[in-house]
Amino acid sequence: MPATRARSSRQRPARRLTATALILVTSACGRTAGAPSTAPSSIASVADEAAWRTLAAPRTTPVAGAVRISVSEIQLGEQNPWGLETSLGTAIGLAELVAAGLLRRPDVEFVERRRFTAAVDAERLGRTRAAGAPPAGVSPGPEFLLSVTWAAFGATPAYLESRLLDPASGRIERSWRTETPLDADPVGVARAIVGGLIAELARMGRSSAWADPIASAAPAAFERTDISVAAVNAFLEGLASEEVWNWEGARVGYQTASVRNPGFFEAEVALARAARLRLGGTLASG
Repeated sequence: MPATRARSSRQRPARRLTATALILVTSACGRTAGAPSTAPSSIASVADEAAWRTLAAPRTTPVAGAVRISVSEIQLGEQNPWGLETSLGTAIGLAELVAAGLLRRPDVEFVERRRFTAAVDAERLGRTRAAGAPPAGVSPGPEFLLSVTWAAFGATPAYLESRLLDPASGRIERSWRTETPLDADPVGVARAIVGGLIAELARMGRSSAWADPIASAAPAAFERTDISVAAVNAFLEGLASEEVWNWEGARVGYQTASVRNPGFFEAEVALARAARLRLGGTLASG
């Protein structure tokens, strides 16, 4: 797919103390994703520029030959099987958990598609970008689109039906199935989707040599996680804020999610992405 360009006295010490405290709270985001967090349970309410720069861990650089992947869509048998609190829809939330799982990996190159395409269309129509919104940027385009359906049938196990599609023709290039329990947790489902994709890429001869430091990040078979529903809801609150370029709301949501569950590396990855976008990044390179 060709590259696409969008046309596009006392107060001072107190402020320094607030910024320092926030940097301590968020310093975990500059570490390898998934490492244990030492952040306290309280989240500072306002971030300054120095704190945002601390949060903006560089995006992982793909290794040579890494396959370019976009998440096309995720369909759920039930609209909200976990009863999550989200204004965006559970399927979008699950897709963004998968995106975060891919963003941290150097053996694939995640290509933003959902928000990038909308931004490109808006800029081509001459619409003014919303306050705080990043530019679309330039995208190399994906080699494959990942599409997933999670279906449950009665008392039998549920299945993730995953497909890799050609973005130009829509033709299904590969498909595979991953079994999950009926009561699978959302983060466990997202990680199983990533793990199934990585395994399929290996079968295609498209995997790159990389030893993942987090063994549970992309399991070959479904593994339940202990990420709480409250933490997932906080992640979704951060995502909903990021969707309307409310960067402070995004920060608070993602940080709350990672503080509640230190193993929730997807929240740390999403927070770093939000910080990069806020500081001048583009949707294509976020």
